[in-house]
Amino acid sequence: LKGKKRKDTVCIVLADDSCEEAKIRMNKVVRKNLRVRLGDVVVVQPCPDVKYGKRIHVLPIDDTIEGVTGNLFETFLKPYFLEAYRPV
Repeated sequence: LKGKKRKDTVCIVLADDSCEEAKIRMNKVVRKNLRVRLGDVVVVQPCPDVKYGKRIHVLPIDDTIEGVTGNLFETFLKPYFLEAYRPV
């Protein structure tokens, strides 16, 4: 997807029969990344050369893990990402 000010992002496309032909649905995070608002025009292009990621580096923000004990990887990250197709 391409938005305003030369901003672009990669998204997963799903068909929706209840949406009109000339319109698309996107969530608030995608709109913020593209710097667009409801009703703005975006360009949708295929991107066949996107490779799967092999690893990512996740760093928690200090104030978000206060009071949380134990292994954060085993408790939160591994169940979320393991054997799942997740955008990062």
